[in-house]
Amino acid sequence: MSSESSSIQPFMVAAPVVKVGSEYYLTPHFGRAPFFAIVQVAGNDYRILEIIENPHVRHEHGRGSRVIEMLTSRGVDSVIVLGIGYGAFRLLRESGVKIYYVPVEGATGSLVPLGKAVEMFVNKQLEEALEPRELD
Repeated sequence: MSSESSSIQPFMVAAPVVKVGSEYYLTPHFGRAPFFAIVQVAGNDYRILEIIENPHVRHEHGRGSRVIEMLTSRGVDSVIVLGIGYGAFRLLRESGVKIYYVPVEGATGSLVPLGKAVEMFVNKQLEEALEPRELD
C-alpha cells in the first residue's frame, strides 16, 4: 500500500465564535456570530487555519444562506455549534454539511473555548445533529 492511500484525508470544520479578550469561544447564535473559525482536521490532529469576520452579521433577510455560502466556498464539511435555527440547519444539510452539537453546560450555557470544542469533535465526543436546537 502506498503512503498516499494510507494517509488521512483532511477535512474542514467551521465554528461560530466570539472573541473575549484574546480567546475565542463558541457563540450560540450561528448566523449572528461575529466570527467563524475555520479548522482543518486530519485524524486526531487539527489546526485553526483562519478566523474570518462574518460580513453578514447585520443582514436580516437571507443572512443564513450567505453565511453558509461563505463557509462552503472554503470547503467546510462540518460545523460544530451550541445551537442553530431551522433555516440554517436545513440549508447546511441540503449543502451536505454535517452539524455537530457541543453540549451546553449549565443553565445559562457557559462559554465553551474553541479549542475545547474542536478537541471534543476530534475525539468523537459530539453527536451529529438530527434537528435544530435554538438557544436564547
